[in-house]
Amino acid sequence: MKLRTYPIRFVFLLLVGLIALFFAQSWILEGKGHDPRSLHIIKSYVLNLIMALIVFFAIYIFRNKYRDLLGFFFLGGSLLKFTLFFIFLYPSYILDGTLERLEFLVFFVPYGFALVLETYFLVKLLNTV
Repeated sequence: MKLRTYPIRFVFLLLVGLIALFFAQSWILEGKGHDPRSLHIIKSYVLNLIMALIVFFAIYIFRNKYRDLLGFFFLGGSLLKFTLFFIFLYPSYILDGTLERLEFLVFFVPYGFALVLETYFLVKLLNTV
């Protein structure tokens, strides 16, 4: 895989994967009698999409200048994602006093997918730098 095709491949896989997961998770939630919109599923997927793009492109842009710090960019991006979760999603999830497993999974499924994809591309990128 050529280095300059990494951004295109990352964005393509991220979009296709998150769209497929969104529809699969929405379908499963609706099949179990839950309203995906009340669980803020759209906000969760958009938040994870934007953050994954920011983290990836920060790593990609600074790959030569801050070669030794790329792992910290990656970890900082994960910390930022969880911080944004607690700012934007957590308050609406704990209105009833608890964070249910279902509410957590609405955030964690796209987060986990994006994390695996970012890790894969970071490893590929580090092997070429």
